[in-house]
Amino acid sequence: MRFYIFLFFISATTLFAQQNNGFLVYHTIVNNSNGTSFASEYELYFGSEVSLYIKRGSAKMIKGKKTKEELRNGTVIRNEVQILKPKKENFYFSNFKTKELVFRETVAQELYTIRDSVNEILWKLKNEFKTVGDYKCQKATTSYRGRNYVAWFTSDIPVSYGPWKLQGLPGLILEASDSRGQYEFKASKMNLGITSEFMKTKLKLPDDVKKTKEMPIYIEALKNESEDILARARATLPKGARIVEDEDCDECPKRYHMAKEIYN
Repeated sequence: MRFYIFLFFISATTLFAQQNNGFLVYHTIVNNSNGTSFASEYELYFGSEVSLYIKRGSAKMIKGKKTKEELRNGTVIRNEVQILKPKKENFYFSNFKTKELVFRETVAQELYTIRDSVNEILWKLKNEFKTVGDYKCQKATTSYRGRNYVAWFTSDIPVSYGPWKLQGLPGLILEASDSRGQYEFKASKMNLGITSEFMKTKLKLPDDVKKTKEMPIYIEALKNESEDILARARATLPKGARIVEDEDCDECPKRYHMAKEIYN
């Protein structure tokens, strides 16, 4: 799966030298194992020590090859999507000074607000380069929370932020994907000239966050959801038939543990 969209960068890199504040919009596509695909838009706000990656609007279900081509070409999607209206927006709030991460995701139609840690990601830098928008980007690879990722970052913007929980490179991540083509992130807009006063209104937990739960509760919810799906599938099998789990299965119950995580 490939997702291309033209990048409109509305601020010069020189502005960023004056302050460590910035804003990006990332377009994402998630291809599920059942054949459905969804497109979403996320915003990344970042300062010198904190970042907020938050979903904006509804996920759009991609229907048919034509719609996928429209997404790849950056065309506005109208008739060929179904809108999934979220109760509350998913987000990922990272404090790199305290090494604390708070995020909200939906599992089995239930919202979970989880308190976790900002983990160090061990990246391998590759001697491969390409241009993303107006920026020269270098390739980096890693294995994180059960998946292998490729990221393209630019040293022209020397901050270690990126989409979702991907961070820790010597430059801003403008594009990333997992090795199986299930998840892809690509920057589509950027503004590096944001005032500190404005960023103070953005770089905080959403106002509706009252309580948080610990990471093991989230992992258990993922495991239970996967087991329920597997049980329903087995119930529809003819007599004598059985389901054999793929060794590379990302969503099988046996593979959920503290090192395994998905992106929603």
